[in-house]
Amino acid sequence: MRAFYVEADWIPKEGYKPSRREIETRRSARGNSIWKDMRYGVTDRPMPVVNDDMVLIKVGAAGICGTDAHLLKKGEDGYTLYDGHSKYPIITGHEFAGEVVETGKNVKRLKVGDLVSVESMNWCGECDACRMGMFNQCKMLEEPGLTFDGGFAEYAAVREKYCYTLNDIMDFYGGDSMAAMEMGAMVEPIGVAYNGLFVRGGGIRPGGHVAVFGAGPIGLAAVALMKTAGAAKLICFETMPERRQLALDNGADYVFDPVELSNKGIDQGEMLMDLTGGRGIALFAECAGATRATYPVMAKSLAIGAKTVQIGHTIGLTPVDLYSWQFNACTISGSNGQSGQGIYSDVIALMASGRIDSRKMVTGRVHLEDIMLGIAQADNRISGKILVSTSYPRA
Repeated sequence: MRAFYVEADWIPKEGYKPSRREIETRRSARGNSIWKDMRYGVTDRPMPVVNDDMVLIKVGAAGICGTDAHLLKKGEDGYTLYDGHSKYPIITGHEFAGEVVETGKNVKRLKVGDLVSVESMNWCGECDACRMGMFNQCKMLEEPGLTFDGGFAEYAAVREKYCYTLNDIMDFYGGDSMAAMEMGAMVEPIGVAYNGLFVRGGGIRPGGHVAVFGAGPIGLAAVALMKTAGAAKLICFETMPERRQLALDNGADYVFDPVELSNKGIDQGEMLMDLTGGRGIALFAECAGATRATYPVMAKSLAIGAKTVQIGHTIGLTPVDLYSWQFNACTISGSNGQSGQGIYSDVIALMASGRIDSRKMVTGRVHLEDIMLGIAQADNRISGKILVSTSYPRA
């Protein structure tokens, strides 16, 4: 089969001591401290082995995440810039959906012909975090496309327990299997936003005002979800004009360029208070990872009992005046991942009822053989979601 295959050399940096688990599994906890000289391309690979508890999926669509682009980049020292857990060589791609074409003998729930979306956080179910029901904090976490072969391929083998059927989406769209698989490939990023907004953050009462920072795929998902949740005024901040339009297309009522506002001397916090008639923002979704710029804005525009959800990844320290949160009885919640808590099932149900059409955030579709074109688009910081499929025409 054809697949996008990535190789690298295991060369721990001077001063970095790999853990016992890293050494035994050849799986790094911090990729940029171990993996050097990334090499990649679309090539022929053996068909996946289907174990008794697994299904073989003919991949119908896969989404390109910023992570997929980031891990290919090298610093001046030759090491990958991706600092997350990873294992090579590997077929990348962790956002994907497809059709079940073979089942292992112990598979009970799925059958050949089912369309499925694949959970990307493969939790162990045995560590302390999993035993608490916090699967996204699993201490033995594995991920397709990062620690074992993923979805940038014609076929992928995955365990049944991580698959969710998309048949209801196909039925809603009149038997359009491609529509179901494209949406299925985006359950993962929408699930990331869902986890932050509703599971970790607690959501809003309909009628509350919401502000979303950043209109990349996760921010766009947050906009779409908050629209369905009953946000009264839905406000988005995004620096790129192309993504500002995507935010409007996905349901935002107001979209602003924070740089332009600053250049005009407009105080963003005061502007939010004016827009909401003095009530303030009931929920902030920080999807930009620009916390040094966003938290001062939040501090000036918190509604009583407001919720701040940190979804975007940020590096370094962020100065925060906690008095505003304390005085207004507000919360700050950290969020990572999209597993457990019925998230996949809920997102799929929203899609299957027409409440969310995630295809509105798609700005590019590329054939698997042309995946590097798609990765370049996903990395340009102006695109929405880029999808990969062998069903799309060649460039």
